[in-house]
Amino acid sequence: MAPRKNTRKSATVSVGSEEQKREIAGIVLMLAALFFIAALLSFHPEDELLLSSLAWNDISSPAAKDVAGSIGNPFGLLGARLSAFFIRSFFGYPAILPGMALLFWGWSLFRQKSQKSALLFFLYMLFMAIDIATIFGLTSTPLSDLLAGTIGRMLAAMLSTLIGQTGAWVLLVAAGVVTSIYMSRGVGALLSETLDSFSEVFGKPLAQFRSWLDGRRARKADRAILKARRRQEKEAKKQRKREQKEDSLAGMPDRDPSDSAAFADGQLFEEISGAASGGVEVQRQLAAPAALEPVSGEPEMTISAGVHEKEADLDERRLKVKTKDREPYRFPSIDLLERVPDDDNRIDEHHLTESKRKLLEKLSIYKIDVVRISTTVGPRVTLFEMELAPDVKVSRVKSLENDLAMALAARGIRIIAPIPGKNAVGVEIPNSKPKTVWLRSVLQVEKFKNSTMKLPIVLGKTIANEVYITDLAAMPHLLIAGATGAGKSVCINVIISSLLYACSPDKVKFVMIDPKRVELFHYQHLKNHFLVRFPGIDEQIITDPQKAVYALKCVVKEMELRYESLEKAGVRNIGDYNHRLPEEAMPYLVVVIDELADLMITAGREVEEPIIRIAQLARAVGIHLIVATQRPSVDVITGIIKANFPCRIAFQVASRVDSRTILDGSGAEQLLGNGDMLFQPSDQPKAMRIQGPFVSSAEVESITTFIGEQHSLKNMFVLPLPDMQKGNGMQSPGYQERDGRDTMFEEAARLVVMHQQASVSLLQRRLRLGFSRAARVMDQLAFSGIVSEADGSKPREVLIANEDSLELLLRNLD
Repeated sequence: MAPRKNTRKSATVSVGSEEQKREIAGIVLMLAALFFIAALLSFHPEDELLLSSLAWNDISSPAAKDVAGSIGNPFGLLGARLSAFFIRSFFGYPAILPGMALLFWGWSLFRQKSQKSALLFFLYMLFMAIDIATIFGLTSTPLSDLLAGTIGRMLAAMLSTLIGQTGAWVLLVAAGVVTSIYMSRGVGALLSETLDSFSEVFGKPLAQFRSWLDGRRARKADRAILKARRRQEKEAKKQRKREQKEDSLAGMPDRDPSDSAAFADGQLFEEISGAASGGVEVQRQLAAPAALEPVSGEPEMTISAGVHEKEADLDERRLKVKTKDREPYRFPSIDLLERVPDDDNRIDEHHLTESKRKLLEKLSIYKIDVVRISTTVGPRVTLFEMELAPDVKVSRVKSLENDLAMALAARGIRIIAPIPGKNAVGVEIPNSKPKTVWLRSVLQVEKFKNSTMKLPIVLGKTIANEVYITDLAAMPHLLIAGATGAGKSVCINVIISSLLYACSPDKVKFVMIDPKRVELFHYQHLKNHFLVRFPGIDEQIITDPQKAVYALKCVVKEMELRYESLEKAGVRNIGDYNHRLPEEAMPYLVVVIDELADLMITAGREVEEPIIRIAQLARAVGIHLIVATQRPSVDVITGIIKANFPCRIAFQVASRVDSRTILDGSGAEQLLGNGDMLFQPSDQPKAMRIQGPFVSSAEVESITTFIGEQHSLKNMFVLPLPDMQKGNGMQSPGYQERDGRDTMFEEAARLVVMHQQASVSLLQRRLRLGFSRAARVMDQLAFSGIVSEADGSKPREVLIANEDSLELLLRNLD
């Protein structure tokens, strides 16, 4: 008998352990499914750009920690990667359906149910996810990419090619409906069984929790009634003592204390009867007065008035001037800009008080004492200047940036520790009601109208509401970087508009390079007044990367020629030259590049070299660069470029790493966007926060159209032809050099075409040329398109197949 008992006992133990394993597996599967569904629902498209810089296995590096702190998905790197992978590369948001099936599968494991129905339900949900994703792949709605994914788009394209768009719609809808009808009975049974099991498991705990909650409310109501009774008894005793004292002093008989007691009991009955229906409300009413009492020892807050700019009418100045070629030019009127809406300039003192209270409460938790606090309210943010106690380290406040942002429930909090030139720490907090800064409001000030700067540009308003104007000639170059939509293009429009309102065509000219093709096209109207011309090409706003390299090298040649002119005149800069020789005055040249990243990708070293040369040498001859990029990485903003751009503007960026790339410090990741910028002047140690003005495309179009409708200038400013020592990047489509070709050019061309081989040594041997002359002839052959450009140690390729084609090309060159 003993062996039988042992066998039965071991079988029971094995069955119990097997059930326990299934329950654990079900719990794990349900948790994984819930995490998967929540991660997909929290998908942020902006996270993909941040994750692209990390490897899949990178989870502990400093870069991974920075990315984890910047992503929008609340489920960390894993959640962001899962959501990006399944939504972009799989079925899009319909991938949630298999996740729900996995959740049901885990529940079946936990409840020890049959796995056949769970597997069938999972296959059905997987099929419906594919079907729905393919249906959305046939559409072209803005959200179709997120609802279809890569697989949905691929299947939709395949079905559209195979059976047409209509046939694909009919097939997919029919497949989904038929499958759903076939599965409806089984799915309905599954749902009813699941609901019964849910009610079986959670019904009793829910009822117990509900009864506990009711009991807790009743106990709270009883405590409130008891507290009210005690308070009323104390008041009744005080009232009786006061009445007895008054009666004794007046010699009157004592009043029956039962009257006061009866009155108190009546009042108490009313409060108790109200408290019986809602004891929590009574408790809150009793505790409310204590919360409104001011905190003792709190420093008083002073609100700075800020700067009130004196307005001025730009149209009162001399608008019509004469140019060098005797053509009149009229400055654009300020009325071309939209009128500024009326601003009441009221300060939300309640918001300031609340922010101050939360700020001081959070600092007091960390034992940081504030002696004095003052506020300055700007257009978008408010600066709290706090003077700390002598024993408080500044670094402690700087480390609390995230804690203060959480306490104030606000984004864009920036700590300045310390404020340059002050014995205080600054905390910048966003306003509850931000104000828009308009271009007209910052141009119509006395400071801009009477400016003596050579190239005045308006950047916006500081936190103290002061219009900030700086001289581009003194910068001398400006680097602008920030994420897409942060305000870079608007900032460039503001800078150019400022120069158009301040300078005549004789004083400034523009070189505009726009690889994006759509940001600077409004300025085509300036072609007869402000835009320079390039030898051999018709475009005046450059959009092609190779033409951009050619244009920059034309600017380099202009720079070299200007230095030669300064040398002959015996002066050191363009200001002295124009003062000494006013009849030969040279205009300032402003080179605007709207997207450097695209040029660096397509042209690389070819575009970096002229930019560096201009940045290093061009200040004295009046050539200034304004370079903007939306990708502030080290391969775009290289160390040499950054070293020659001391003045930089940083708009909102995605991470602290990007902020360090632009400003050599953090802060730009906390900006608010829409023109909120950090400007790093060359003469200040820390960046200053400025709200950039807004100018619409219609306003820019009005300004440029007004200028374009005036009489064209007769003498257009044409840049010189670049040097030919280097063949790479010098040629431009549509340009062939007519003069200056070597006398051996045609014979050299026939030689390389006949031998189908191009090398400097071949020209030296056969034509008996020196090395320098042979190399120069080879560059001219490459410039004319007969041989390819030099590519390291690789031999040049002959681009002309036969001598007949060569003769035709030579006739066209002549």
